[in-house]
Amino acid sequence: MKTALVLGLVSLFALPLAAREFRDFTDVKGRTINAELLDLQDGKVKIRTQGQVFEIPLETLSENDQTWLAEWDAKRQGNEEDLYYSEEIFADDFSGEGGFGERWGHYKSESVIQDGVLVGKTIDINDHAGVDSIRFEGRQDMEVSVKFNFAGEQAERFNVWFDDKDYQGSHAGHITSVSISPTSISIADAKTGNMENSIYEKKKSPAGLDEATEEFLKTKTARFEVDLDREEWHTLRIRTKGPLVTVEIDDDEIGEFESEGNAHPTKSLVSLTTNINDVHYDDFSIRAAPAEVIESEQK
Repeated sequence: MKTALVLGLVSLFALPLAAREFRDFTDVKGRTINAELLDLQDGKVKIRTQGQVFEIPLETLSENDQTWLAEWDAKRQGNEEDLYYSEEIFADDFSGEGGFGERWGHYKSESVIQDGVLVGKTIDINDHAGVDSIRFEGRQDMEVSVKFNFAGEQAERFNVWFDDKDYQGSHAGHITSVSISPTSISIADAKTGNMENSIYEKKKSPAGLDEATEEFLKTKTARFEVDLDREEWHTLRIRTKGPLVTVEIDDDEIGEFESEGNAHPTKSLVSLTTNINDVHYDDFSIRAAPAEVIESEQK
């Protein structure tokens, strides 16, 4: 019994201690101090230096320190995937005055900014759903996040489209689509699926799609059942990584779908397409993995 106790104590003390993190922290005025990092919480950094503990507001530190701390915090929480989409392309919480900013584009849309949210509206659903979009320099792997609310009786669903308007191989340069309704979510490879030029033309022709094409298109879409409360706010997050698209609602993974068209290297437009009216949106953001990050992963 005594031998077992001694061996247990030896094993316990042989375990590695948690690594202590020391760093030279620099504030926005250029002043530097070497300290042990203890915690990061609620926008404050807790450090220890010369035997004393201090809490420092994160925004008072240099941009380099803030970036390093964000990475440190993501790693300790097991959220390293968040670091992959480190480049912010666009963000809008719709709180500014004057309605839409100049970067927004619109097609067949009567959407408005009202009470700090984007209220999605369509001019004529029989013509085309209302589209509100952001255009940027092309990226491959992307993250789109938006809060949404099916706020009115006409609110049926909305789509998040990833497009490349310079791409000629699919209708309107459509690449990938995620469709959200209160009861289902669909992920589609539009580039090689239903928006590929020859398939789109077949679909619009009097004869319609043949049986073989319809069977093929089933391989280009994945559908997932959900049960979302109407007139309540939810948070959608979509991530594309190579051919894989992953969808989360309220931090729960709903499903993923892999297809070659999703890996299109220059997605350069993201849009919210509202069917029919009164889908509300807030806290919309577009992020991307920098090209050098993608290249390092592919090596």
